[in-house]
Amino acid sequence: MAVWPNLYAGQRATADLLTSMLPLHAAKASSTSRASTTTISADPDLQLPVEANAQYLIHFYFRISGNAAGDMDIQLTTPAGCTGSYSVTGRLAGASAGDGDARTSTRTTFNVETLYSTPSTAAAQANHGAGRLITGATAGTLSVDWAQNVSNATASVMESDSWMELRRIA
Repeated sequence: MAVWPNLYAGQRATADLLTSMLPLHAAKASSTSRASTTTISADPDLQLPVEANAQYLIHFYFRISGNAAGDMDIQLTTPAGCTGSYSVTGRLAGASAGDGDARTSTRTTFNVETLYSTPSTAAAQANHGAGRLITGATAGTLSVDWAQNVSNATASVMESDSWMELRRIA
């Protein structure tokens, strides 16, 4: 079993060493709205740095809302050379407000768009997931990128209270 970081007898417990053991966390303090766009771009709040040649566990919770005609594309974007996958539980794209609890669990890889339903501007949908990210030789940023699936004048919203967390494991 891999243990990270490796601690050795006599090693000094420096602030940098102790800080490296903490999970990385990003949370939205306020909602971000996007209307009339299908071009995904990084959420201004949901971004975390990742180191080269490392492994991370990822957990996230997204609250999204918007017009059912727009829905939402969400993609977890990584630096070049990353591998791994994650599973998301949330509403299928195209589900209507009358579909009740039409949820699915979907396994996907990083840098691939996944479609989620936004059947209501008044009631946010919860989407949560977990996975493992393995970085390559390039450090960079893990970001949550998103836009409407179908351009709509009513904004799709990544709501406050959405968050993501990374814990380095190797």
